[in-house]
Amino acid sequence: MVEINLLPEELKIKTKGKNSEQAIVKNPLGMIQDQVFIYAIVATLTVFILAHFYFAVLLVSKNGKLVSLNRKWLDSSVQKKSLDEFNQEFSTVSQDAGLIGQLSRQRMLWAQKLNELSLYLPSGIWFNSIVFNTDTLTINGSVISLQKEEVVLINRLLESLKTASEFSKDFSGFELSSVQKRNLGGYDISDFVLVGSLKVK
Repeated sequence: MVEINLLPEELKIKTKGKNSEQAIVKNPLGMIQDQVFIYAIVATLTVFILAHFYFAVLLVSKNGKLVSLNRKWLDSSVQKKSLDEFNQEFSTVSQDAGLIGQLSRQRMLWAQKLNELSLYLPSGIWFNSIVFNTDTLTINGSVISLQKEEVVLINRLLESLKTASEFSKDFSGFELSSVQKRNLGGYDISDFVLVGSLKVK
């Protein structure tokens, strides 16, 4: 059957529209490609948004951990400062205790030595000062003798100290350092210095 279209050209456009729709229906591959392209764009945007959201959450989490670590570090700094102060005080107390113990032992030692000094002190001799340094003991004394035996009395004291085992055991030497004479009220007085060197232990 033959159809003849006698309509003017303006009205024939609708017929062309039908033909173009038929052409689209006849070419479904192009429609599928367009849909796939749109889906790909939507999927890409979705992945990008999710990634952005993930990294934002991760950044917030890391910042929270950083703040927490900073607080812990500040707390530990305060505790470390307190611990250092305690250690310093403890060290000072320990040193003081050690020094007190050492002085206590030395006091007992020197108490014995001072007692022996008084025991071996001849008549007419007296001590003006007894000075203990790091490694020496210095005794400043004076002697008076109506028989003019000042030097004899000093030597007697020196020999007594050397032979006293308890006194001399800590000294490597004990010697007469100097003797000077002076006159006081018509009497001759000799000032002397005895120096003892401590043994190295």
